[in-house]
Amino acid sequence: MIELPEIVTLTRQMKETLIGKVIERVDVEEGRPKFLFLTPEPPGFGPRLERREIVDVTSGGKWIHARLDNEETLLIGEFGGRLHYHEAGEELPKKRHLIFRFDDGSAMSLAIQMWGFVGALTPKEVADHPYASTLGPTPVGESFTPGLFDETLDRYLTSENKPIKAFLTHEANVCGIGNGYLQDILFRARLSPKRKVDSLSAADRKALHGALRETLEEAIDLGGRDTERTLFGEPGGYVPLLDRRAKDTDCIQCGTPIRKIQYLGGSCYVCPTCQS
Repeated sequence: MIELPEIVTLTRQMKETLIGKVIERVDVEEGRPKFLFLTPEPPGFGPRLERREIVDVTSGGKWIHARLDNEETLLIGEFGGRLHYHEAGEELPKKRHLIFRFDDGSAMSLAIQMWGFVGALTPKEVADHPYASTLGPTPVGESFTPGLFDETLDRYLTSENKPIKAFLTHEANVCGIGNGYLQDILFRARLSPKRKVDSLSAADRKALHGALRETLEEAIDLGGRDTERTLFGEPGGYVPLLDRRAKDTDCIQCGTPIRKIQYLGGSCYVCPTCQS
């Protein structure tokens, strides 16, 4: 799934490439995935965007906000797959589910894996969106201080007593993190995904805050993970410390073989010695 570093990279590239372009039409391919959610549903989706100019592109968590000249927003987020820009005359990929065609002949295709959301929304609809409007603090930048992180953890403890994996992957707590970056964050913090939030010591909290910043800022600098693609189809430069490729290899810290476990609906890769 596309997470914060990939979203930041795509947003920056869209801002540099798409501002000023006018959407001529949107093609919704036949046989689109069941879990590609469009708002409004076709046939209203395409016409809602036709002749609209892209005037700005920003991001929040796992969401891209492309603002249009009528103050509406093209909202894209919570997706796995490829968002790819194509110059005029360039052959489009065979696998695509949406194509945004611009008035200068260029295009942007979206191919979804698993699920995703794309909507043409009014400002009120964006403000009322159940996910994109309920984001916790972004874990990068100067505002994400240890104090702010402590406050976020403390608020969570008043209503929940769940494992740290559940806390980190819920965007209402800290936005932009999924199962992909979770592995490296917890490895750097030397924490098991099964650790309950209320068991974290002050030292654990400090280590986790530092691991969040270190992992995500490095990945942003490198354009996201090497298993994902930029707007121009290039792989990111961040090579995860722990993902499926690390299974049964030696931990870079202690030499213990990395284990794969199934936990809270997904795979986790852990060092059973370093992470407790």
